Amino acid sequence: MTDKKFRLNIIDILILLVLAVAVAVLAYIFVFSDDTIIEGERHTVEYVVEVNSVNKDAFLNSIAEGDIITLEDNRNKYVGTVSKQPQILDCYKAGYSNEENKEVYTLAEDLIDLVITFTAEAEHDEWGYCISDSVYIPVNSSINLMIGDFRCTAFCVRNTVLD
Repeated sequence: MTDKKFRLNIIDILILLVLAVAVAVLAYIFVFSDDTIIEGERHTVEYVVEVNSVNKDAFLNSIAEGDIITLEDNRNKYVGTVSKQPQILDCYKAGYSNEENKEVYTLAEDLIDLVITFTAEAEHDEWGYCISDSVYIPVNSSINLMIGDFRCTAFCVRNTVLD
């Protein structure tokens, strides 16, 4: 019976090095990069909502930074504060053209779309971020809001946890 000596060559060293790097990366991912949000924690959440087909003449400058937002059906329910000047967009209406045999979009001269950004203190729970103990505003949902004298149905397009 012959005894073979174990020799370490360059390929063995490369394999060991790759394995060590893989273990280090996995350890970092599972141990050090835990960004878990704990239920019950309060966070500042930035919401971006869109309000479509607003009368341009009546409501062009009706919303300003710092305005308080409440629910339309319960004005005691504080929702948040406007954090940026609203973005004003052109409003387009969809229609169907029989001559062109396709859907066409025309500019509505007397209407605008508003993009409103506001912040709110929300508590994280099992269903998401809760404002004022009962208000949830998930992305792709609509909510009836009051901003000063302006009443609207807003559609949430984005929410971001700021802290």
